[in-house]
Amino acid sequence: MRQTLDWTNPRLVTAGRCEWSRYRVIAMAIRILVVVALLLSGCASLLPSSAPDRQIVVLWHTFTGSEAQALETLTDRFNAENPWQILLITEYQEQLLNKLREVPEGRPDLVTVWPEDLQTYVALDMVGAAPTLSPEMRAAWDDLLPMARSLYVSEGVPQALPLGLATYLAYYNMEWLGDLGYDASTASWEEFRRTVCAATDPLRGRIGVGVPARASILLAFLAASGSAVVGEDGYYQFSDEEGRAAAALLQAVMAGDCGVVYQDWDKGPAQLSKSSMAVVVESSQRLADVERAILAGRNFPLGISPLPGLAGPGTTLWYGPGLMVSTLEGSRQMDALRVLSWFFSLEAQSTWGEMTDYVPVRRSVIESALVDTEPATATAMETSLLQLTLAAADFESWIVWPPATDRMACRASLLRALLAFQLEEVDTDAYIDTAVTACNTGVGFRLQPAPTPTEEPTP
Repeated sequence: MRQTLDWTNPRLVTAGRCEWSRYRVIAMAIRILVVVALLLSGCASLLPSSAPDRQIVVLWHTFTGSEAQALETLTDRFNAENPWQILLITEYQEQLLNKLREVPEGRPDLVTVWPEDLQTYVALDMVGAAPTLSPEMRAAWDDLLPMARSLYVSEGVPQALPLGLATYLAYYNMEWLGDLGYDASTASWEEFRRTVCAATDPLRGRIGVGVPARASILLAFLAASGSAVVGEDGYYQFSDEEGRAAAALLQAVMAGDCGVVYQDWDKGPAQLSKSSMAVVVESSQRLADVERAILAGRNFPLGISPLPGLAGPGTTLWYGPGLMVSTLEGSRQMDALRVLSWFFSLEAQSTWGEMTDYVPVRRSVIESALVDTEPATATAMETSLLQLTLAAADFESWIVWPPATDRMACRASLLRALLAFQLEEVDTDAYIDTAVTACNTGVGFRLQPAPTPTEEPTP
């Protein structure tokens, strides 16, 4: 998954166009309103002499819940502390990508983005500048986890950076699986199958493993198997030998009554908490939810691990929301890059990790959290997740979320295969082949060959 950065790529060159966009009008109006309001309220003495000169940077986002709260907290802190006299304004946009398509000239300075949408932004020429144009980001580059550096790379160039990371895990009852001789640190797919089938007891209402009905779950199993998932040419290829073997083993578990696919996402954690399910496969984003369920249930020791691979612990699949510069204007672009770099500062990353369900993307933040962790501020599972993250980075046992997976045909075909694997008489190879075809059909982009390395220094 290592990428070569092409510093001569035209996307890295600052476009000097100056646009009198509606955001300049908004910026001017806000400045005037602030000054007038302060004067009318008799608070002219509170007006900073530099306030009228503050540069406004607009960020569109799609965050809700804890992510929205974290963004609001960090925005307030940025506006109070940043040394560049920048005023950051965040706006929630439910249909962000569609809005950019409809009115491309009205683009903001920064947008949040998801891995599956990256190639659409690239195709629409909505990437204003690569993060590596920022001197601050270049200085911090080596401290970023390799998954973070690679997640939003297109054509050899990082187009955005993830604010945080998440992956898919096996959550399990340590006492139950321990009694069955299961060691998650070394277990292969076959050992996993034997253990969850040994844990299954229909007469007592016990099931070995449960997975939610989501296309991403099957993709995570395929990645864990060692399948390449996506080739260098941009085509999906998880119908390779590893992918087919993983599909066959998963079907053996599910069709053998050792596992179940459930529609209600809360069903798995609920059954796990009651010791009626030994293992649940879920995103690391749900770690806190699973922990709360266990505490409210049998309160047994909970373990987490990567999904098993064919010969041992598998490759982990990582994703996370990204921040991307979208403005093309020279001075505004540099201010947008300053804002972006601030969100990846040590302090901002620490706050983002504490307030959301994502792992920080900077190694030093994770290492500090592991050293400074106190029982009152972090759970054993949170510590285990941070350790698992560093292990994946150090042993290169990771891949990043593939592009275009969110397309309806691709997602539906993956989910259809996962559901079909519960049946005894099913051709797993045929379902995997069909999913590959669906994921490759209608994809309007193809990754270009890796560019020839330049003589320019890389971060």
